[in-house]
Amino acid sequence: MRLIGIIAGVIVALMIWQGVSFYNAITDHPDKLEDKAIARAESEAVIEEVDNAVQYHGTSDAYVVLQGSDKNKDEVYVFVPDNAQPLVTKKVEEGVSAETVKKKLNNEFSPQEIINIKPGIEVNQEKKQVLVWEATFIDTDNRYTFAYYYFSNGDYWRSRSIKQS
Repeated sequence: MRLIGIIAGVIVALMIWQGVSFYNAITDHPDKLEDKAIARAESEAVIEEVDNAVQYHGTSDAYVVLQGSDKNKDEVYVFVPDNAQPLVTKKVEEGVSAETVKKKLNNEFSPQEIINIKPGIEVNQEKKQVLVWEATFIDTDNRYTFAYYYFSNGDYWRSRSIKQS
């Protein structure tokens, strides 16, 4: 009977240890991705000061998008892929602002709630990369919706909706 208690105690201790390890792996991962992206962008000398970092999980690839200033003190977005692909850098002035996209979103969709608006990269039908603003929101039919606007001019590109359960 005592042996069963010891074995049960060891199993419970292992389960707690694995649970804590799993929790730490999940919660630490986003910061590590951003830190790695910042280090890569700085080592390739495309950004000197990072003001903001967001993760973008597109339909084909995932990116960490950094916003900051380059060596010329120009405000830039740097799209750092999660693989060995080259970085994509765009000056902020080459595109529209998130606020412009928010205004267009409100006019075109009248969302119940805007969750976030962030820059990203998608792949079009010709298999070319397209810089976009991804607006995530709850629409009037209570669906979780992703609307994409071209980064360069703010024109609507496409949207996808998911019915909430």
